[in-house]
Amino acid sequence: MHLIETFYRLVSRFRYPVSLPEEVASDLGLHVPNSVSFQEFIQYLSSPEHRPTKLRRDMPRILAESAFESALKKESFKSCSFFSYYFNKSWLVFALHYDPEGRLRRVYLQCPNCISQEGFDIPI
Repeated sequence: MHLIETFYRLVSRFRYPVSLPEEVASDLGLHVPNSVSFQEFIQYLSSPEHRPTKLRRDMPRILAESAFESALKKESFKSCSFFSYYFNKSWLVFALHYDPEGRLRRVYLQCPNCISQEGFDIPI
């Protein structure tokens, strides 16, 4: 069974050579197969029924940031932090916003190169 899973991940790398939907979903505490298209993945993340299990409102900043293990780029500023994943010539950026005490208040997903989808809040 392990051999089949390894082969499946290898085939998925041809479709998603850098970041996999499965990796991003795992960072959020969700389960999404690599077989979904990028657009389906964005729609899945925008659905209010699929809330991240690793992120919650008012959690400490250090815990919120530690959830994004597989992010390619990690940027931290005074009141927010950005975690970026790369998908076929398009970045997917999670912006985490904190209150003055360093507690998570908002998670906003941006896809700067996506024409069909603007950014949106992820319910936490």
